[in-house]
Amino acid sequence: MARRRSLSERVVWAVTGTVALLVGLQSVLAYVAMHAQEDELSESMLQREVQQIVTHILQPGLTPTGTLIDSTRVSAWLTRDGAGAETIPAPMRALAPGLYHFYRDGKSLHVAVTDTDDGRLTVVLDATTTEGRVDRFAYTLFALWLVCVGATVWIARGVAAIAVGPIVAATRTIARSAPDQPPTAGERSDEAGVLMETFNRFRDRVDDMVEREREFAANLDHEIRTPLTTIRTDAELIGLEADLAPQQRQRLDRIAASVDEIIATTESTLSYSAGRFAGAESIDLRDFLVVACAAMADRAAARGLRIVVEVGAGERVAIDRQALLTIVRNMVRNAIEHAAPATLRIGGDRRGLVFGDDGPGIAPERLARMFERPSQDHRVDAGAERGRRVRGLGLAIARRLCDLQGWQLEVRSPLASGRGTEFTLDFGAVAPAPG
Repeated sequence: MARRRSLSERVVWAVTGTVALLVGLQSVLAYVAMHAQEDELSESMLQREVQQIVTHILQPGLTPTGTLIDSTRVSAWLTRDGAGAETIPAPMRALAPGLYHFYRDGKSLHVAVTDTDDGRLTVVLDATTTEGRVDRFAYTLFALWLVCVGATVWIARGVAAIAVGPIVAATRTIARSAPDQPPTAGERSDEAGVLMETFNRFRDRVDDMVEREREFAANLDHEIRTPLTTIRTDAELIGLEADLAPQQRQRLDRIAASVDEIIATTESTLSYSAGRFAGAESIDLRDFLVVACAAMADRAAARGLRIVVEVGAGERVAIDRQALLTIVRNMVRNAIEHAAPATLRIGGDRRGLVFGDDGPGIAPERLARMFERPSQDHRVDAGAERGRRVRGLGLAIARRLCDLQGWQLEVRSPLASGRGTEFTLDFGAVAPAPG
């Protein structure tokens, strides 16, 4: 298999090839222009020689036919009715009047044939010396081209070292840090190939991790479903078999509802992780919010959070019920943990919802990291009493579900009063459900 060139080598070849092509093209054009100029100059000199011969040498009726001039540079012959033609070189005897260019015996000859009052005049100008200068000019251009190419290679190596060097170093670092590094990865000079191999190894590792997470989630769902079902069944049986006080029966109902919530949340989480989404379901927003908040009313009351649903009656929308329920629960839990004691008002319509509280609010420098998963820099609510409370996964899960559904979830805090937090959930292009 042919060795693939490194990125630095490709840069050097590309720069050198470009310069070589441009300089070579300019050299060729300069040579062609010089050669054309030499031919034009030789023909001009030839015509001047013809004019001088006609003016100063030819004497009608007196000039003999044959050779008129025979020098190293200019030769001339006069023929009259065929007489004197034998003195002219054979290739030029039958030429009609005009200008010609011959290469004969290593010489460059420019020929002019013209009819005069005393016969046909043939003049030859030897331009070998002049064309020799043009050829030497071409050799000079070729030498300069070689020098330019050599200098370009040297300069291109330096440019490649400066421009591509960091990329090459980064490629080697990434390749060394990639999982399952093959033994030949560090020896290859083809950076593109190394990066592709590294990307494939990272992708394989990510695919493997995702598959393991899905398998773990499926196993977890299988393992917890049986005990949860048992808990719910026992709670129902206790409610049927025992004569319970109203508060005790309320607790059993809460246990059953919590079990159903855990099972529904687990199923929806598995569906979202596998890329499966529930279909849109027509719901009444006010009734939906009242039921969702009622399940957390006792917990909210224990922490001093009052929940007020301000969505008007009759606001219906076709939406993923489980996704919206998960988001609403996380918004309420967030208010219980970080805003209470306070009042949480949930307003809005079929276009979206607004969760606003009058709690201590959030420090402005924390807002940018509100929806990130927990790390060392957790979001901490304002107020000294909140100094040790940090957010969990709730807001990150809510934002992720919004992204999957094509919704928008934004936050602003503090509000105009200097306190409070407001989360805005925009359903985007979700269509209203028929009433």
